[in-house]
This record gives sequence, C-alpha cells and structure tokens, in this order.
Amino acid sequence: MSLRRKIFYLAGAVVVAAALGITATVISVEAVCTADVPTPSVTSAFGITDPGYARSQGDSFLTFPEWYIVHAYSDLAGVTARGSESDFRYLSSIAGFWRSLCRATRQAAGSGPATQDQKLTNYIIGFSFTAEMALQGAYEKSIGAITAETTDGVKTAEDAFNLALLKDYAAFLYQTPWYRYPFTAKLEQFWRETPFVPSVRAVERRGSLSLQYAGRAAYAAVIGYAAGYDPAILTIQSVVTGVAATELGAIPGVRVIREVTDAKGGKGVLVQTERYAKFDAFARELGRHAGAALAEVAGNHRILVTIVVPPGDRRLAAFDGLPIFSIPIQSRPGARRIGVDVPVRSLVQDIARFETAGYTFEHAYDY
Repeated sequence: MSLRRKIFYLAGAVVVAAALGITATVISVEAVCTADVPTPSVTSAFGITDPGYARSQGDSFLTFPEWYIVHAYSDLAGVTARGSESDFRYLSSIAGFWRSLCRATRQAAGSGPATQDQKLTNYIIGFSFTAEMALQGAYEKSIGAITAETTDGVKTAEDAFNLALLKDYAAFLYQTPWYRYPFTAKLEQFWRETPFVPSVRAVERRGSLSLQYAGRAAYAAVIGYAAGYDPAILTIQSVVTGVAATELGAIPGVRVIREVTDAKGGKGVLVQTERYAKFDAFARELGRHAGAALAEVAGNHRILVTIVVPPGDRRLAAFDGLPIFSIPIQSRPGARRIGVDVPVRSLVQDIARFETAGYTFEHAYDY
C-alpha cells in the first residue's frame, strides 16, 4: 500500500472515530442528563407580550457551558501567572465542561423550556473547546514543559506577552463574544513589540504562539461570519419592583419602558439593560436601593448564578437557591465555583447574602 493511500485511510479513520465520539457524546448527554419531572411552561406574571421580551427559562442554565469556557481561560491565565501554561490541567478542564453541561441540561429540563439553538451552540463550542484544550495540552505537557524547564522560572518576553494576552482575553470574554477578539492584531503586535533574546524557550514560544494566534484568528473569522446570520441580542428586559420609574431612569444604562401591573394588582416597572457583566452590575445597583427587587427577567422566575467560595470546607450560608454543581478553580487551589438555581424575586437580596457570608457573587446567567 502506498504512503499516500495509508495517509488517506488514516485520515478517514480519524474522521470516523471523531464522528462516532461526537454522536455518542450527544446521545449520552441527551439520554442521561434529564429531569424526572415534565418541563414546565413559563409565562410573564405581568402579561407582557412585547416582541423579544420573553426568553426560554432553561437557557439560563444552558448558557453556563459557554461561560465555563470563559472561566477556563481566566483559570489558564491565573495558572500561567504562577508558573507556565504547562502547569494547567487541560484534561480536567475538558472533563469539567462536559460535567457542567450535563448538570445544566438536567436543571434546564426541570426548570423550563430551553431552545434547540442553545443546545446546538453548546455542542459546537464544547467539541471545539475539547479539541483546542486537547491539542494545546498535548503540546504544553510535552514540548512546552521541556522548554519551560530551561528558564529556571524566569519568563521570557514571549511568555510575558502571552500572559498579558491571556488576561486581556479572559476579561474581554466577560462582555464580548470570543470571535471578536483581535487575534490578528495581537499577532502583529507580538512580532512588532516583543524583543527577541535568543534562548530555547524564546524560539519555541515565538513559533508556537504565532501558530496559536494565527489559528485562532482564522477560526474566529469563520465563526464570526456564521454568527453574522444570527447575531446575539445584547439587551434584556426585566420588571423591577420597589423602585420608582424616575429613580430607575437615573441609573446609567437603564432605559425605562413603562409601568406594568400583575394579575393581583402588584406594580412594577419594565426596564431594558445590557446583558452579561452589565446585567450583573444592574442587579448589584438595585441592592443599593431599599426595597428593590426583580420580579421577573425576560418573563422568567428562576435564574442561574455562580458564586466563588474561598478555600476551606465551609457550608453555604442560607439563601433561597438550590446548589446544582461545584467546580474547583485551578488558579485558586481550594476555592470552588458553585452554581445556584435562584428565584428571580430574591436575586438582588441573595447577592448581598452571598457576599455577607464571605462568598463572591460572580455572574447571573441572563438567558
């Protein structure tokens, strides 16, 4: 058999194995990660039927796997700051993604409907993340680890640039889709501004990081092109109680839409804010207004939040939510990220309760 044919057969075998692995994983998650109760329907208590207002409650839980990747890159930056990329546990990070996806899927099934688009997104990013972490891990645990040993713990200029990029990238992801990160510009900056001092590590880093940035730039261009057909909605609407419309309108980034009333005569104010980190800031700001609460968010009454619990075997303080997963944080040995299913009505108060107990409120996953 010719070498060309052998390569062809090997490539075919890899494709078939990958297809079987992907199929088996999807079937496993869909079959095993289910709830024992029927999926309930969710409707606005205020009868709000404005186009674009209502969103699927289950998507709050199913957006966590996307954010798991954000947290993973933040973790990678933290581990790299203490040592090098080769110290990161890549396989543990991959396993953590799929465990979190399973638990989020199970909670979504029992909480409220979830969209098929969100499920598909999770599988696409999950397999992409798995491939990226596996390839990077294989390299960093072998060649990367060998060259790191030659530095006696002193970072090269290339190491310093990559650490700064990892931190910048992690911060960027908290508010902006990853494919908008300027990888091409960073690659150009890397070669333009990073001084080259010849060493084994410097040569290896310069080559490997160039390939890494270029590869991500190319993949980001493909995903960005595809995302242009269905761009993410970057705003969300909520009903706030206990605060006057004029007072809400004075909060930066808040647009008051109108006052609303529920079936029992309860009053609220329908507002629009930005999503992601800006929504977290809005929820925190409401905590500074006595009596303020969120009655519903996008028509929903439950929401996933994550908190960071510091090192030590501590019991979670009393709150209205239900813990659904616990994930160790590599960059903070002993610390854990806890996912909590929280009633929307108590979100503002629970943020204060978490932080009074010594935990860090991290994020509310806004559908």
